[in-house]
Amino acid sequence: MAKALKIIFNIILIAFIAVLALYFVLRFTGRAQIYRTETGSMETDIHAGDYVLIFDKKNYEIGDIVTYKRGKYYITHRIIKKKGDKVITKGDANNTEDKATSVKNIVGKVIYRGGALNILIDYKYIIASILLGLYLLSCYINDRKPKEAESEGKC
Repeated sequence: MAKALKIIFNIILIAFIAVLALYFVLRFTGRAQIYRTETGSMETDIHAGDYVLIFDKKNYEIGDIVTYKRGKYYITHRIIKKKGDKVITKGDANNTEDKATSVKNIVGKVIYRGGALNILIDYKYIIASILLGLYLLSCYINDRKPKEAESEGKC
């Protein structure tokens, strides 16, 4: 039982580290970003306070949800029209469309939003602490078994 427990914790820990490593590589190369939405302009799809994972692309299509920079702000809205190298976006919950912006201002396309991403970011320290604690507990449990067997003369 203890050995199976340790294997499960090792798999979870390795998966968690692999996801973090992948994100940092993508972030370092400029291919991925994470932003937090501040408004409900994309309700019901993206809620205020949700995190969005953005991936840099070369081509954007009508219907894509993108994050672009306007002045000092980052805006996450859906592309509703394309005119050459300009796009027009609109928040799903907004009544009016945004001013046209250059494709060069687009940071990337939203590929994941909310849900598990919110939990991972909001509770990252708690999750890491629990995983580390469970891993150390599994190491302790696994290390005790042989010592108990030695003291009983079963080795």
